[in-house]
Amino acid sequence: MPAPLRAQPDAQLHLRVTPGTPPVQPVTGEQGLYRQPGPGTLLVSSDRAAFVTSVVLPQGGRAAVLPAAPVMPGQAQVTALPGTLGFTQVFTVASLEPLNLGGAAGARSVGEISRAVEATAASLPRGAYTVATTTYRVEQFGSLSVRASQPGAEVRVNDRPVGTAPVVVTDLPQGQVTVSVSLGGYQTFTQRVIVRPETTSEVSAALRRVTGILSVRSDVPAAVLIEGEAAGDAPLDLNVRPGVFSVNVVPTDRRLKAQNVLVRVNASRVTALVCSVTAGEYRCGVR
Repeated sequence: MPAPLRAQPDAQLHLRVTPGTPPVQPVTGEQGLYRQPGPGTLLVSSDRAAFVTSVVLPQGGRAAVLPAAPVMPGQAQVTALPGTLGFTQVFTVASLEPLNLGGAAGARSVGEISRAVEATAASLPRGAYTVATTTYRVEQFGSLSVRASQPGAEVRVNDRPVGTAPVVVTDLPQGQVTVSVSLGGYQTFTQRVIVRPETTSEVSAALRRVTGILSVRSDVPAAVLIEGEAAGDAPLDLNVRPGVFSVNVVPTDRRLKAQNVLVRVNASRVTALVCSVTAGEYRCGVR
């Protein structure tokens, strides 16, 4: 911030400026956000009798100089703010003598405002003025409605927890967010969503079970049973939930001994059970 727009280190007065209304607290964590048209007012107080003037610089717009007003010690001066959209900076100048900051009207940058304040305050005695800067962002807000194929799934927006599905998330600033829905034993669902002003955007999460692949191969015809239930004939590839399974491989040739193997199947991986005849004996092993 240019020196003329900072709190002056040798100022004979101290200034306190706060927005007249609290900001919106979105679950996504942004700070200093207000619904359009903005906070509405500023509360200005000084430890000495002073004259205050605020200069409002909206994003991409021209500066507006608000009417000067006196402020008395211990009394908050309420200053009405114009409506804006986007990032907004307000420079409140307090002085022991009236200042005409009309030269800052229409400024497009902080530098232009700084030069106008510096030129106007040059005639004042040392320490006779100071500045307080207030910044905020004015946004339009929308909502999200998130449903999931499995109730109770955790919902996150921009990686912040917002509840369990089904859930409606309000007070989201417009723009793109990332929605993730997760539940134990299921793959996490992720979707990017555009939040639109005054609109509820819908998200429907189809959760898919986390699985691994059990691949059974045999060099002779054989039936496969998993946990005692017939699963088909080798060669066989099955999507199964992660865990340990009892797998029976029963050769069609009854002279060969059936094999019973405990197989651990890991999520998102292929576990191969390979059976073959070696020296007249039928054996199975995990690879």
